[in-house]
Amino acid sequence: MTQLIATDLSFHYADTQSLFTGINFQLHSGQIHCILGPNGVGKSTLLNCLAGVYRPTAGTVTLNGHSLRRLSPAQRSRKIAYVPQMSSERTPVTFSLRDYVLLGRAPHLSLLAAPTAKDRSRAEALLARFNLSSCAQQSYAAVSGGQQQLASIVRALLQEPELIIFDEPTSALDVANQVRVLKLIQKLAQTGYGIVLTTHDPNQALLLNDQVSTLAQNGQWQSGPAVEILTSSHLSDVYQLPLNVVTLPATQQKTCIVDQTVFRRFS
Repeated sequence: MTQLIATDLSFHYADTQSLFTGINFQLHSGQIHCILGPNGVGKSTLLNCLAGVYRPTAGTVTLNGHSLRRLSPAQRSRKIAYVPQMSSERTPVTFSLRDYVLLGRAPHLSLLAAPTAKDRSRAEALLARFNLSSCAQQSYAAVSGGQQQLASIVRALLQEPELIIFDEPTSALDVANQVRVLKLIQKLAQTGYGIVLTTHDPNQALLLNDQVSTLAQNGQWQSGPAVEILTSSHLSDVYQLPLNVVTLPATQQKTCIVDQTVFRRFS
């Protein structure tokens, strides 16, 4: 079983206060871990620390008992795939969307080696699965933000990692594609991948119904099963907004809502 563990993790940028301190986190194969919290509390920075992109200012991150800092980028990439937010992915690259997703094979290739026929075949299958075949020859920079987001997920899958870190994977997607990606995340976990993702929507964490952590504006970190963390009182504290987690009578499904009376007077 692959396991990623963060112990007493803290981070701050130069000459700034800490974004977060003393965070303890675990992710293992077959698990989905959602991280919720308001804007600006450091969720994306935390993911970058977990992926080995940023070096935490305190604490440790280990992968299967080995310090993440001691692994080379290629070694990390064979174990962990990182799908960043759409805002950091919209780069003015000139190669095609197909070639972009094939970059996911880089950790498995020697220097200057080209993707194999098998690599290309798997890429085509994944492009078709995400309805990207028709635009695969277009420039990556020319397709829509939603298509770029889906292409980033395809690229991560081509890495054949054991853990996948998603930073707001549904942020640029319409409702249908949001559901498609959430279902994919669930299926990936069922086949053995460990998944951590950030989201602004408590309802996505309710749908996935696994492990949840919250990072509040005051830096408070709390983790546990979805049923324990996704409560009206706790979510209201995290977002500083009255929220209600209710059960729909027809399906017994839980959903998080803002009361209409609160909405009318909110400013």
